[in-house]
Amino acid sequence: MATMVGAACFAVSGISETLGQEKEKSRPVYIATEEVAETTYMPEVEETTQPTETAKAVETEEPLIASMDWDKDDSYLLCKIAMAEAESEGVKGKALVMLVVLNRVWSNEFPDTIEEVIFQKNQFSPVANGRYDAVEPDEECYEALKLIQVDHWNESQDALYFESKSDSKWHSENLEFLFKYGKHYFYK
Repeated sequence: MATMVGAACFAVSGISETLGQEKEKSRPVYIATEEVAETTYMPEVEETTQPTETAKAVETEEPLIASMDWDKDDSYLLCKIAMAEAESEGVKGKALVMLVVLNRVWSNEFPDTIEEVIFQKNQFSPVANGRYDAVEPDEECYEALKLIQVDHWNESQDALYFESKSDSKWHSENLEFLFKYGKHYFYK
């Protein structure tokens, strides 16, 4: 039997059960496909049979961010919250805001949809103060979305919170500080 290993990796939500792991809400498992070419000899057929290829899931060490399965409305909501929260932070700063929203969706501690996370009471100040409604996403917001969806960029360290430095000490006293990017401090 000959074995060929495919280079493709893809995210699969819910596969954790089949790989013997405890099910976690929408958390991904990075899997690679291993294509196995099998040649079967059949005595009733004179000619050599063609190899058949089958794919087998193989767990890898490197994690991938969770499912990227959301619609254009959710994409627009992500771009809007990124613009409202990180207008001056560039593509990566906007992507980090989007990733905090997505990390919350993928967490058991928060609502299950992008819309519910963004509009959860007292979570994002631009939603509360009206800025969210007043902004429209710029080109950088859509570049940030592509960075996440297409390029699978994720340097969020699974951050669930961020803040601009303020007089409030709630974040620093109640959460684990992860990193600073631009004017934002990210926490878990």
